[in-house]
Amino acid sequence: MSRTTVLTKQQIIQCAYDIARDTGRKAITIREIGKRLGKSTAPIYTQYPSVEAIFTDLIIFIKKQIINSTQIKRTINSFLNIGVGFIAYVLENKLIFNDFFLSMDDSLLNIGGEEHSHLDQMKQNPFISVLTDEQLINISNDMRIYTYGLATMICIGSDGNHELDFYQRKLEETGNSLMKYYLYSSGKYELVMEKILKKFSKHIDIEEVFKQ
Repeated sequence: MSRTTVLTKQQIIQCAYDIARDTGRKAITIREIGKRLGKSTAPIYTQYPSVEAIFTDLIIFIKKQIINSTQIKRTINSFLNIGVGFIAYVLENKLIFNDFFLSMDDSLLNIGGEEHSHLDQMKQNPFISVLTDEQLINISNDMRIYTYGLATMICIGSDGNHELDFYQRKLEETGNSLMKYYLYSSGKYELVMEKILKKFSKHIDIEEVFKQ
């Protein structure tokens, strides 16, 4: 007897992801996955009963890819890395953002599941680490709206053809404004400035600076 061809769920989901990235969500079928993997549809059906079941795991896979991108240290600012990471992902995967965020009846943004929190990543930023979790969540939500807006403009081509550093500057400007607003409104702006001055004073001779 010939051995039955075996495909893992990881292979199938990766293939479905590649199809979505290359030609779009509608091109994902069990037949197309089999064709790309050089297999019949039979080993795919041993892992997934339908293409809808594949989509369930594919959405989880996409979310992980986005989270991984937001955690890459592209700048020295841990907070800024979140937005830059998302935009970097969109620039490389426009079809996926368009199909799974903008075009689906049930957008990836609305699909349930374990949500990833960037709070710990945000708290690494000394400027906003003094804020409460609720305030940090509010900043995150405000930046998410702005970042998704930029991503949408990228996908529909209404913002020109820019590189990542262009969007990084946009995110940095908006993020700084938001941080200042929340620090001022919470009465903690002076506290942060005091901490920064103390930190720099340890490395700089203030008297020498004023002499110059």
